[in-house]
Amino acid sequence: LVSTFLFAFVTSSGTKAADNIVIGMAGLNFSFLPFQIALEKRFYEKHDLSVKPVLMRAQAAIPALISGDIDYDTHFGSLVRGAVSGLPLRVIFSTAEKQMFSLVVQPDIKNVENLRGKLVAISSFGGTQHLVTVGTLRAVGINPDRDVKVINVGNEAVRVEQLRAKQIHAAMINPPMSVMMKREGFGLLLHAADYLDLPLTGLGATTKKLKDNPDQARRVVRALNESLHFIRQNRKETIDIFARWLKIDPSIAADTYDVAVKVLSADGTASDKSIMASIEEAKDAGKIKGNYTPKDVSDFSLVRAVVAESKQKK
Repeated sequence: LVSTFLFAFVTSSGTKAADNIVIGMAGLNFSFLPFQIALEKRFYEKHDLSVKPVLMRAQAAIPALISGDIDYDTHFGSLVRGAVSGLPLRVIFSTAEKQMFSLVVQPDIKNVENLRGKLVAISSFGGTQHLVTVGTLRAVGINPDRDVKVINVGNEAVRVEQLRAKQIHAAMINPPMSVMMKREGFGLLLHAADYLDLPLTGLGATTKKLKDNPDQARRVVRALNESLHFIRQNRKETIDIFARWLKIDPSIAADTYDVAVKVLSADGTASDKSIMASIEEAKDAGKIKGNYTPKDVSDFSLVRAVVAESKQKK
């Protein structure tokens, strides 16, 4: 169910005993870079945290978060879905306020009209990638139920493999893989960020964690906030870390940085508009009725306090 692939594990060497925490990680791409930067630049350690990131599926991560087997989780969409379903969960940090997906298409597909009648692959029905795909298609006048055939083929690696084998015509792919596919001759026809205000990645915790240990949560948020600022202010070193972390060519890392940094959250918060979009996605996916507000699924009070403290120190 879990693995610790590719994420460094840094422990504190300070005199104060560090809090040992586990963070469930949803994936390995640019939107998760702030978590890796916090490890490599020792922002966690600076705030007396010893962090173990664990790559997990949402189906395992949310129950593990509720049970206390992990302390925090990064499956943004699943956290919101859990909250609107009545689970005691809150999103407390946002790394990217918009999706980084691009619709990668076969070279002969030059415009939106060329998509009609084609196979569009998704990871799973009802998941974020599926909802981003159909939402983007609808925004450009393509009815996903009638104009294309949406099929479930699996995760990004499978979608990429099937694009290369010409078994499918289009699929939403995240950077850096979308950048690599463009270099291979595929087209990047649509960018989800141009059409949808839907948060991509963040950090969530149980309401019990936030009530019982707000100091720890604040320190985690502070470390991630410092990561966001580092990424924006240190292009070259960030690219070096990104390339080394995912073992990709530095030029691909650079191209990915220049595209993806534009949708990173400015300070770790997300707008009410984007949170409401995530709530509507969650309601659609779970066929849930009722009215919800951003406060029902998110709590950015800690990150706002951290930002205020930083401004006072300047």
